[in-house]
Amino acid sequence: MFGPARRTWVLGGGGARGAAQVGVLQALFEAGVEAPSALIGTSVGALNGASIAAYPSLAGTMMLREVWLSRQAAAVFSAHPLGVIVSGLRRDQLNLMPQDNVRRLIERAESLTGIATFEQLRVPLAVVATDLNAGRPAVFRSGNLTPALLASTAIPGLFPSVLINEREHMDGGVVDNTPLDTAVEEGAKDILAISLMGGGEYEAMPDSLPELIARTLQLSLHHQMLSDYERLRFKARIVVLCPITAPTATWVMKREHIESVIEAARAATAAALHQRGSRLFRHSGIHYLPLG
Repeated sequence: MFGPARRTWVLGGGGARGAAQVGVLQALFEAGVEAPSALIGTSVGALNGASIAAYPSLAGTMMLREVWLSRQAAAVFSAHPLGVIVSGLRRDQLNLMPQDNVRRLIERAESLTGIATFEQLRVPLAVVATDLNAGRPAVFRSGNLTPALLASTAIPGLFPSVLINEREHMDGGVVDNTPLDTAVEEGAKDILAISLMGGGEYEAMPDSLPELIARTLQLSLHHQMLSDYERLRFKARIVVLCPITAPTATWVMKREHIESVIEAARAATAAALHQRGSRLFRHSGIHYLPLG
């Protein structure tokens, strides 16, 4: 067992890399890590967090896994901005409006959990978006889940901003991709984060514009997390799990590929837990999980 401590789980953004987050979550529950006392999620981390907050258990993770293997997930993440560049599609060539695709994905998850409001969740959830008017994070904790999740995942330049309470909102990753500071501000003293923008070293330069953009974005957001961690680790015990993915690791949304990403992340996390046991959670630290 991994001790009685009640932790806040922080789930970072990362687009289709959210599949790796599912694998990490599965391994945590399989190992008997206690369910979170609260969840905070940004972008795809908010989508994943909503399902875990509804059913904070291995069963909830397996439901989330089915969401990721659905055609609704393929429709959303195939329309990622960099994916559009790679495919050569123009926005007006997409079969459906991207936000309609995201709404269908949210509805798919809600149909599995049977939960559509924050108040129905078994674990408190905070969803982080970007208040476009103020230029700072906006945190949603009550009411219907769908508007908050749409706002948190509204990728600039592809998805339209979302109007909530007469203010425009976009993807939370713009200002707070791994919201450690939100957790600390809310009083969390024991934090387990799953950050998705960790990448391995590159021996060669990216050989295309999309790969270069993806690598640049990955580095920028990962170092934002590292800076936040260094600033906050003396205020709370913060353990960050970082599945290492290539910038283009999940551009392919075929079912077998997504299954392989989930399984690789699950296996890497299980290996770390087997090797370190409860010691993994005793002190603040960042732990990189090579997916092989």
